[in-house]
Amino acid sequence: MNRRAFLATAAAVTAGCGQTERTTDSPSGDDGPATETRSSGGGPATDSPTRTETATVAPASVGVTDVSVPSTIEIGTAGTLSVTLENAGGQSGSFSSAVEAKVGTGEWTATDATVEATVAAGESVTETVDLPPNHYVEPASYRLADADPVARTRFVAREIPLGETHLLPNGVALSVHDVGFGETYTYESSGGEKTAEPTDGDKWAVGTVRAENTADEPARAPLVSDIGFFRGEEEYSFQHLSDNRDRYRGGELEPGSVSEGDLPANVPVAAERAALRVEYSESFEEGQITVNWTLGE
Repeated sequence: MNRRAFLATAAAVTAGCGQTERTTDSPSGDDGPATETRSSGGGPATDSPTRTETATVAPASVGVTDVSVPSTIEIGTAGTLSVTLENAGGQSGSFSSAVEAKVGTGEWTATDATVEATVAAGESVTETVDLPPNHYVEPASYRLADADPVARTRFVAREIPLGETHLLPNGVALSVHDVGFGETYTYESSGGEKTAEPTDGDKWAVGTVRAENTADEPARAPLVSDIGFFRGEEEYSFQHLSDNRDRYRGGELEPGSVSEGDLPANVPVAAERAALRVEYSESFEEGQITVNWTLGE
């Protein structure tokens, strides 16, 4: 090789070694691999970060879907209110609300009862609370504050067996016990012991009525004229006997005082014990109170 040819070859080699970036393209018109580009520093190519979507959970939404109460409740006793709650939200939630009552012709007022519960997402629960007693025979409605559903009931006469006590609104505890039947009735008078006969076709029914003032102030006990024997709707009232010192009197009682005595009445001979009852019924400005003592067999 002559000297001129050697120098030309060396110059071409030196020019190729001086490149710092290489690009590889597919031939024109060929669907070959994509162009590869390397940084002058020789490091790998970087990818863009991936975005992650976070789902939004709906908050708790607990509401009242139903309220119910027995169709009747005896006066002087506690009823029960059932409340169904439903959580339409996506998280567990707590619920608390006062029970409101509308008794008789009165307005809606809050009671001492409160419904409290925790309801899981998408679930429903039923809670039961005691309702405060009512002393008078009348209708009543119940609801929860700021909720639409309403439950309706009626307070009715109380029925209890002989010997049990009913507490009146003024604090007087009233009871009837020791009912017996006979062809004669013997009682104490100012002149000594006397015996009375029943009217024709009747027999004597005699019970003992007891009223105690459990309040801290004077209170009026029911009068004997408000208490009598009944068979169905037929009344056999108190038989007034002159100077009967054994009879029940009632009236004004001091705190802790007791009025106790006989309730004599004439009932048909054919009247069976189980068909009879002793009834106290009296109307007040606030309403009517009716209590029945069943005699049993």
